[in-house]
Amino acid sequence: MVLKYLALLLLIAVVTVIQPAYGETFSFAVIADPHISGNPDHRAKFETAIDWIISNKESKDIELTFILGDIAWGGSGGNRNLATAKKILDRLSNNGITYIPLIGDNEVQAGCEKEFQEVFGPHFKTLSGILDNWRKASAPVAGKYLQNFSFDYKGCHFVCPDFNTRKAGGEGGELHDFTGGSWPWFKNDIERCPKPKKENIVIMTHIGMFNTGFEFADRFVFSVSEMDKIKSFLNDYKDNVDSNYAGHLHLNWYVPVWSQLFVPLYHVRVTDETWSKLQWPESDEPGLTVRWVQVDNGGMKISYQQNIENIGEEASVHK
Repeated sequence: MVLKYLALLLLIAVVTVIQPAYGETFSFAVIADPHISGNPDHRAKFETAIDWIISNKESKDIELTFILGDIAWGGSGGNRNLATAKKILDRLSNNGITYIPLIGDNEVQAGCEKEFQEVFGPHFKTLSGILDNWRKASAPVAGKYLQNFSFDYKGCHFVCPDFNTRKAGGEGGELHDFTGGSWPWFKNDIERCPKPKKENIVIMTHIGMFNTGFEFADRFVFSVSEMDKIKSFLNDYKDNVDSNYAGHLHLNWYVPVWSQLFVPLYHVRVTDETWSKLQWPESDEPGLTVRWVQVDNGGMKISYQQNIENIGEEASVHK
């Protein structure tokens, strides 16, 4: 009888070790469009946002930070803005917060997509050693430095496809549906990623994966045909995908993408820029914006609580 109970205890211990860590909560932060391009006000507010995240790391359990594109571009010889932005972001790493940078359309249109890969290449290599199931596509492909990568974290699967157009002057989404492109990589990643609980997949992009049906507006997001392709594929994973977090539009915005009438396929959650630009439909400038999301994987499905902080410029400085 004693041996039976010892065996049972051993089995419980083994199962506990090999199963994913559930019942945990953590938070991730989202920053969008810091636009470090030589404007000192943009840089100062970006630094304030970073310092706020560091100051609130413990109280809000912030473990990851995503920077959703349009981070930096341009600069002169030894004073390139992408390098400046990385130095600021490295404060997060120095304070125990893992940061994940995404490329935006402005880096591409400014001719800095190769530079983006060179600047953040060492950081991506570091991420590959500390994030579970890190997967990053090779680049360049067809002359494009597409930044496609994904990883697992405490039951969540974060997938970060590069859907920024490479058309000159373009500001909208493009799937890059060709061999080695973003769309086949994205589909493969979703198909093969772990799905231990409902709504465990979180998609991070610069440009939100939605459209309005109005051509003049959809040039900033996705065309009807490309959205049809996205919805057709993700419909098979509607129980797995929770949200698509994006920037690009310079406002805080929520858009449900419907699989059918009154049934959401996924949620698009757009985050405002960090440097306070008033534009329609905003009636009041909310100020410097940081989104942070509380994740709870203790139930039958993973849940996410949204928080949007409009912060001042008095956050303490962390080096």
